[in-house]
Amino acid sequence: MTKHFYRPKIPIFLSTWAFLALTTLPAGAQIPLTAEAAAKMAGEQNPEIVAAKNLIAEAQGRTRVTGRLPNPELETEVAGGQDFEGRVSVGITQRFPLTARLRMERELSAIDVEMARLEVQARQRQIAIAARTACYELAAARSSIALARQQTALADAFSKSIVDGVSQGFGSGLDGQQAVLAADILRSSEEFLRGEEIRAAARLNSLLGRPADAAISVDESLDLPKAIPSRKLVGMRPDLQLAELSVRAGATDVSLAKANRWDDVGIGVFVEGERFRDEPDGIEPEALIGVQFSVPLPFWQNGAGKVAEKEAAQMRKTQQMDALRFAVQNEAISAYLVMSARYRAAAQVADKLVPAARQQVTDAEGAYGRAELDIQRVFSARERLSQIESAALEARKNYFLSYSEWLGALGEPSTKP
Repeated sequence: MTKHFYRPKIPIFLSTWAFLALTTLPAGAQIPLTAEAAAKMAGEQNPEIVAAKNLIAEAQGRTRVTGRLPNPELETEVAGGQDFEGRVSVGITQRFPLTARLRMERELSAIDVEMARLEVQARQRQIAIAARTACYELAAARSSIALARQQTALADAFSKSIVDGVSQGFGSGLDGQQAVLAADILRSSEEFLRGEEIRAAARLNSLLGRPADAAISVDESLDLPKAIPSRKLVGMRPDLQLAELSVRAGATDVSLAKANRWDDVGIGVFVEGERFRDEPDGIEPEALIGVQFSVPLPFWQNGAGKVAEKEAAQMRKTQQMDALRFAVQNEAISAYLVMSARYRAAAQVADKLVPAARQQVTDAEGAYGRAELDIQRVFSARERLSQIESAALEARKNYFLSYSEWLGALGEPSTKP
């Protein structure tokens, strides 16, 4: 049977301290990473996330110029004639909306800021999931190397016993040569796996915002848990929240389009000075102060087409949100079923096939020692064991990768910028 290990829960203050320690280590330092720590670290330090956070500042900058009255207009007029006759007029006009347009613009601006935050969170979630997966892949690559090293050590010990037996007159020299060759083949496979380890480490380093050759110490076990996690409901995924907020923004857009059917009215004050000839008194000056109004009449451009466009966009966003919610639910269900199937497959290999293959090797080596079996049968049993142990590790790796996909479908991990 497979040995199962209990993983104690880490107190919250210890996990927080560990994350702070990870984020302050120099680039060349060894950092022990769990999958959870890698996900959080990537969500905070990935260069793409650092750049994306400027989207929030951009949206906040736009709020400073939306929802405000337009600048007032200064109007002047100068007209002259003979003998210094003429007119000078100076006025200021301010335009005001007839509707609640400015309030709606401010509401849209606030939604724009929140949508920028959610866009950053959605990208953080994607990168965090990729980092979690990369951590499992690196752990699997290093476990493969450890397994190959263990298999090589056993093959070396077996070949030594064969060679010693040949030197004492038991068996043939060909058997010893074949045993040494089998050990060398396993040793070469270990070197091949080094390349996979380097590739996995470079990918994880890139997601963490570190140099590709930075040293990483992964503290993540690939031992199967006692049981798969219970089903969970989909959480507040940033992409779902973003779709819901887009629908809300669409509704405000429709109201704003209706409000914009009426242009702003203008209210102004002016001061006018005039000199004119009044016979027989001659040139007479005169000063006037007045108020002026301008009201646009929506005869030709009434905004009906813009309203229809915004209403159609609102319907599209609503349907897209429903489609996304449906897809997310199916994604979570599918990921859970795949994870369950991979858990059963990994458990079956670990609990049944690996012990049976090991017992077969033990029996074959014993029979060879009693001269009841030729060396080829022993090599065949050892090769089969090596394949099954590698398959068991691959099955455990696939389970943890599907576990990461399931967490991603649920919306975990998700961090706030």
